[in-house]
Amino acid sequence: MNASKKENLFARLAQQTAKHEDSGPATEPVTQPPAPEPVAIEPPPSPAPPEPAPSEERKPKPAPVKRKTEPVTGKRTNPEYCQANAYVPKALRREVDRALLDIDGLDYSTLVEDLLRKWLKSNGVSA
Repeated sequence: MNASKKENLFARLAQQTAKHEDSGPATEPVTQPPAPEPVAIEPPPSPAPPEPAPSEERKPKPAPVKRKTEPVTGKRTNPEYCQANAYVPKALRREVDRALLDIDGLDYSTLVEDLLRKWLKSNGVSA
């Protein structure tokens, strides 16, 4: 934009503002209400820790004794056991599993072990 166009633009702007000032405000100027001040929200105070009961003598707690517990071992990790697979009908296995649910302390492995021992005993072989 060249200088003469800028001057013309400013002159027109000045004339428009002069016209508005001369005519006076037709209505009262609109003022915006003041913005509300931000309110700081403080967190609730934390409860005070309970005071220790007064005691005549404070004895230090002894250090806990670390005992070496043996890990629970199942038949899978027991070297006295081995896995023995057998093919049985699915329906028979399901019936056995349902029946074992009603008997506490008996699982499939224990049942098979007991049956094999009885079979050996009935055939005259000691187990």
